[in-house]
Amino acid sequence: MYRFDKARERWWNKPLVLFDGYPIPAELAILRAELKDNEKGVWMNSRGTKSGVGDVMEIPQQDEKFKLKTIRTVLPLFVSTAIASIYELTGLTKGCPDLVVWDESNLDLRFIEVKCPHWDRPSTEKELFLDEIEYLGLSANIIEWEFVDA
Repeated sequence: MYRFDKARERWWNKPLVLFDGYPIPAELAILRAELKDNEKGVWMNSRGTKSGVGDVMEIPQQDEKFKLKTIRTVLPLFVSTAIASIYELTGLTKGCPDLVVWDESNLDLRFIEVKCPHWDRPSTEKELFLDEIEYLGLSANIIEWEFVDA
């Protein structure tokens, strides 16, 4: 279980965590914490299979409001093909875990679902997608997080 301090800011009505003193979504904080040497990864915050959010950056605002901009990362072909194949095998149109992590040097691929158990549970589609990942012999984990003051 990861524990984070709560940021004062919100993004798309999503509470942000403080990671290295910077407010970001918990998914990106966990992605940064979970990456191993030679690995890259993204937060799959949409239903696409070609790209994901690799990072966010704060955009300075004259009115002092907090605003983040997503920095999208194109997925390597072996990653996007694997995700598209799982969708096809399951007949699902959604359900890919939050994080997709890969190592291009050995074509290793792993999936991580990020949940705060106080208010979040995997959907039926997510559970089916995770089951298929495991059936195919790929790595799939659920990692939980909470705010320090939870």
